[in-house]
Order: sequence, then C-alpha cells, then structure tokens
Amino acid sequence: MDLQDNVKVCLLSEKNIQLGTASAKGIPNVCYIGCRYFREDGSLVMIDNFMRKTKANVLENPNVAVLVLGDNGAFQLKGLCRYVDKGEEYDAARAWMKARNKNMPAKGALVIELTEVYNSKPGEHAGEKIA
Repeated sequence: MDLQDNVKVCLLSEKNIQLGTASAKGIPNVCYIGCRYFREDGSLVMIDNFMRKTKANVLENPNVAVLVLGDNGAFQLKGLCRYVDKGEEYDAARAWMKARNKNMPAKGALVIELTEVYNSKPGEHAGEKIA
C-alpha cells in the first residue's frame, strides 16, 4: 500500500505507537511499539525486543491494527502481519535495530503489509477510510 506522506511522517515521528493484536480465540492485546521503519515495498517493520503476548498473537492470527496520534495527525491502520526471526528479512531488521541501539535484543520482527488506513482525528471525518 502506498501511504500518504503525512501518514508516514506521523507513524515515524511519534515516540511510541500502539499495536493491537488478538489471539485465535479473539482475546485482544495492545502494546506500545517504539522501534519501527518502512521498507521500500511499503510494509511496516516493527522490532521485537520484548514481545510475549504480541508475538504469540501474531503467530495465531495475522490481523493487526496500528494506532498513532500526534502533532501530524491521528490514524488507524490495519494489515496482515508475519513474524520473522531468521532469514534476510530478520537480518535486515536486526541490523537496523543494532545500528540504533546495540543493547536491544532484536529477537524478531513483525512485517506488516498494510491494507487499510482510517482517519482517527476527532470530528466529522473520524473513522473515515482514507486508503
């Protein structure tokens, strides 16, 4: 998915964003994500430094939601997630993390293929699909 620049700026400029997952039984989990970047193909990569429930959930159910709120806007993004902990994708994510903080474990990475974007800013356009 080709995101609008303001959505990308918002996702990358905030210190932490929220990631929502659910188990195969539908039990929800929300966590803060600080370490993330976009790949050239437009997928969003989030580094697993300390994930437990989140990792378990995405292994059972690939549907995720990302929420970001900041000075550059408010958006909810939905997508399909894969967990990687070996191979080229993992190696690239681990190298990205270690270049920023060598003390982080970078145990794995979530690779999210974004499928939908919604406006989450309060007002008459709240909840409208924008991509």
